Amino acid sequence: MIYTVTLNPALDRAVTVPGLSTDDTVRVLEERLYAAGKGIDVSRVVHELGGRSVTLGLVGGYNGLTLEGLLINAGVLTHFTRIAGETRTNIILKEASSGRQYVIAAAGPEIQASEIGELYHTILSVEDMDHLVLSGSLPRGVSPNLYGQLILAGRKKRSFIVLDADNAALKEAVAFQPSLIKPNLFELSRLVGRAIETEAEILAACAGLHEQGIAFVLVSMGGRGMILSGPEARLRAEPPPVKVESTVGAGDSSVAGFVLAHAQGKEPAECLRLACAAGTATVQTPGTELCRRDEVERLLPLIHVTALGSPSL
Repeated sequence: MIYTVTLNPALDRAVTVPGLSTDDTVRVLEERLYAAGKGIDVSRVVHELGGRSVTLGLVGGYNGLTLEGLLINAGVLTHFTRIAGETRTNIILKEASSGRQYVIAAAGPEIQASEIGELYHTILSVEDMDHLVLSGSLPRGVSPNLYGQLILAGRKKRSFIVLDADNAALKEAVAFQPSLIKPNLFELSRLVGRAIETEAEILAACAGLHEQGIAFVLVSMGGRGMILSGPEARLRAEPPPVKVESTVGAGDSSVAGFVLAHAQGKEPAECLRLACAAGTATVQTPGTELCRRDEVERLLPLIHVTALGSPSL
């Protein structure tokens, strides 16, 4: 079973208005609620693609109940840890007249040590965890080394562990050797401490990470596709040209595609293909909407995967 962890989940309140004006009432044209957070997005996409996963994380208050209810109603399995604080709400404001979108992200509640301990023991108690996905920002009250502790918990379960994080959380966790990390170019540059742009620079950075014990590095490059560097091959996936509506959730969708294919025993090239198709399908949806299965299936044969040579591990 695939398990995902979201430490700082949110309710995304997506609001569409005709246009913004000062000192005047602006009427809402449309309003929707989404259960959000990087790990939650992964579980939602796994479910959309016909797989099964369980989403773990920290939720609290009325917002937490609403978030959990949205997921349950959508068919996504949950096993959340309840906290004393209120789950945050993010505002995604879209101006219909211009097409501009504004994202106002809340900081979220401060997490208590006992709540972290309860989540940790929840992970240790799981018996069928063959894949563990750790992704997203850290809430207040949580130190950057928490992901490292959760990686160790996953390793005790002999799980394939995916980490999708940034800044200090990513740097701290690399030392604990997750099975796969999924940075974009900016995150990879921050991780290795130098600007990364070209294919050669990406592969050189991946080689250094392999030397630190990271088996797979999955690098997203926006419209240029993705590169997977692993023990057996270095591969590049290139998507067909598509109209980009929103990049929100594209990386999470790619993680979901890769993990689902890996859990099904697919070869690395097919894992990469599904990852690229899921991410590409998501950028074609508006706002915070994620990919749809029919579009992912349409894109799959159009994803061009090429080998970049043998890795230097």
